[in-house]
Amino acid sequence: MAAEEGKLFVGGLNYDTDEQGLEQHFSSFGPISEVVVVKDRETQRSRGFGFVTFTNPEHASDAMQAMNGEVGAWGARGGAW
Repeated sequence: MAAEEGKLFVGGLNYDTDEQGLEQHFSSFGPISEVVVVKDRETQRSRGFGFVTFTNPEHASDAMQAMNGEVGAWGARGGAW
């Protein structure tokens, strides 16, 4: 992970996924400081990706290892986004 440690890109989301659902899915790995589901400006519909920021970068690393490539439309990748 780079500049913003603890922040994960989450791709392949179901278009019905909201911030609450995303936070619920990742909260088992540790405290989360921010969850963003990126939405289309015109339709306000999810664009199928978002970001989860953990308060502790180690929790982000744990989540990334556990969730990366998981079947079920969840993928996590760390880095500065």
